[in-house]
Amino acid sequence: MLVIGAGPAGCAAAISLAREGTRVVLVDQKVFPRDKVCGDGLISDALSALDTLGLREAVLKEASAVQELRVYPPYGRYVALRGAFACLPRERLDAMLADAAQAAGATCVFGIAATGVLEDENRLVTGARFAVERARVDVRARVTVLATGANAAALRQFGLPASMQPDAVAGRAYYEVSPDVAARLDNLIIGYDRAWCPGYGWIFPSPGNRVNVGVGLFTGNDNERRLREFWTAFTTRFAPAADLLRSARLIRAFRGAPLRTSMTAGAFGRPGLLAVGEASSLTYAATGEGIGKAMESAILAARYAQEALAGRRELRTLHQEYEREFRERFSLRYRAYAVAQRWAANPVVLSLLASRANAGAFARSQLEELIAERGDARVLFSKRGLLKAVLS
Repeated sequence: MLVIGAGPAGCAAAISLAREGTRVVLVDQKVFPRDKVCGDGLISDALSALDTLGLREAVLKEASAVQELRVYPPYGRYVALRGAFACLPRERLDAMLADAAQAAGATCVFGIAATGVLEDENRLVTGARFAVERARVDVRARVTVLATGANAAALRQFGLPASMQPDAVAGRAYYEVSPDVAARLDNLIIGYDRAWCPGYGWIFPSPGNRVNVGVGLFTGNDNERRLREFWTAFTTRFAPAADLLRSARLIRAFRGAPLRTSMTAGAFGRPGLLAVGEASSLTYAATGEGIGKAMESAILAARYAQEALAGRRELRTLHQEYEREFRERFSLRYRAYAVAQRWAANPVVLSLLASRANAGAFARSQLEELIAERGDARVLFSKRGLLKAVLS
């Protein structure tokens, strides 16, 4: 087995396969540990996937764990939502996952880049070619897992469709605050600005008196320029961010990255190749959360690959069977998040929901269920749901 990309998706696939005794080579173009643009938030699906991998306890020992998410609407008072949340910088999370893959028996080769796909005469993917210093090295595998994230060039290199225009963009910076300030950061903060909805900014506590502050945009063109404009607006006009940064020390400058969301334009692979995580556009719309579904898709793909290696599934149709099960499990949830994003584009609706969540049980419970991966956004984000939120 060959796994290309050692983020949460690639590592989850490698761990799952190696623990079953499969010989796995895990490759990444970066040398670990390495920085990765992300909000670093771990919500219900990510924590559940870590539990499946046997890593939840180890991650939570290092992460900042909180029980509350505060959502600030464009108008009015914030709403506090209960849940299980954690934050750990991707630099550390990905290193822990890579270490776990190696401990499980995977061969980890970092610092080399894939330069092309290997195919047989019937266009079945049989591995990949890599650049190693000035040489070219071919790594052949019966099944290849592609976990290269939102990199459109990498997707096209392996024969998968990918628009050069991402669905969304996000960026973040890290700050260090005093121990007293850090002690008071016992929740996640999401803030909406009426000029940027459905985009939002965030303030997430991080271990070591650090804070992840970022913004994300989910619609529009010229997003790189607009993202920086939103960053400036969020850090100067959003009171919790502006107050925090007055006494904070910048330790890692703002940097942005593309996102591929909603499972609409992504491909799950081709014969001999399984695409996982953001390579299949599996980041959620409306929230930009992708770590959980990246790992869940990889765990599922690993099971299908294992069955193919054991002769219980056909290699040529493996990607279709894997896609079918993933869609059966999660397509309604992705549609629900797309609905939520459309409603979140309206500042008045967002503010009304926050107001009703503070005043009544229905809106609050629906939002908490949605965050916990138990609810359906279509129940609340509909004309009937909004009417019920107003009346209850």
